[in-house]
Amino acid sequence: MTWRRAAACGFAAVGLCLILASAAQAQTSRVAFDVVAAVDGVKGSTPRREAGVWFDLFGAVRISDGLDIVARPILSRRPFDGVWQKQIYQLGLRYERPSATPADIGFRLEAGQMPSPIGIAMLENRSDLNPLVSQHSAYYLPIPRNIAIDLPRVFLIAGTYPLGAQATVSSRVWDARVAIVDSSPIRGRGFFGANKPPRLANLVLGAGVTPRVGLRLGAAFAHGAWAAASEMPDPSRGDRMATMMQVEAEWSFGYTKITGELIRSAFETPRADSLIRGGWIEATQTLAPRLFVAGRFDSQQVDYQRAGFETFMTQHYERVEAIAGFRITPDLTLRGGYMVRKGYVVSHWDDQVIGSVVFQRKFF
Repeated sequence: MTWRRAAACGFAAVGLCLILASAAQAQTSRVAFDVVAAVDGVKGSTPRREAGVWFDLFGAVRISDGLDIVARPILSRRPFDGVWQKQIYQLGLRYERPSATPADIGFRLEAGQMPSPIGIAMLENRSDLNPLVSQHSAYYLPIPRNIAIDLPRVFLIAGTYPLGAQATVSSRVWDARVAIVDSSPIRGRGFFGANKPPRLANLVLGAGVTPRVGLRLGAAFAHGAWAAASEMPDPSRGDRMATMMQVEAEWSFGYTKITGELIRSAFETPRADSLIRGGWIEATQTLAPRLFVAGRFDSQQVDYQRAGFETFMTQHYERVEAIAGFRITPDLTLRGGYMVRKGYVVSHWDDQVIGSVVFQRKFF
């Protein structure tokens, strides 16, 4: 698909959403609906990349005070192979009672398909909320297949939306959560897919503290099976377990925002425990009401043992991205810049020019 065809699809989807929104007869405070349509692309990538396209819809209906039904269907075109795919990111119930006073405790209960309860970058997993062009490599870059060719695909931390339940409590200074989900955070399990992994219960615990306005520090822990025994070369050893530890921080002051996290994921394999560790740091600076700049540094390292080898091997991945963004209208934003990366199992750096067009509209 060419850039022209990708853009045409994006404008067609936006037009359809506008028609549906204008046809809605009852726009009340009990209904919310917003749309994001985005087209992005790169030039200079090795291997060649196609234009990426995203149609991201979110809707919520309030059943009673504090109780909502939420849904978020996605249609996207993957840039690395040009394949169109559909997915359901959120679909379930959410009950929330915010704190009424500084001394009060608020809580939220969620059940269904929901954002992963571990990983601060999930807050940017939408084109209009992501200050840069590319998605976080920590969440979408799988460990190379030649490292673990006989194992299911894994990530440093998977940017997925598992099925599960979560309880969150918070005050003005601290927050804590506990969740049970149906997949490991290093692997994930989508709503749709021909080869979905088996459901494997995982426990996630997290907590954070906000010592001052604009500054938050947090940490999380996840543990459970990441692969079923039936998926392993030797099923007699049972399910394989994985443990993830994560820390995160966000600091906003003036017209500046700095965000980052560190992740350590250890998982059992048929040969020995493997370890993935890494993280990212990102800064956004608003220069004028419509103009901003942003940059992100990603780094990962995997330690593994290949079949037939006694010693452990190490592979590194690094990426740097810098962009400038201009908000043409409140709904339409252009981003463009430069990205350089060194992939796993290669020794050279790959230079790319990147850009995106993002449309976002909240209808009601």
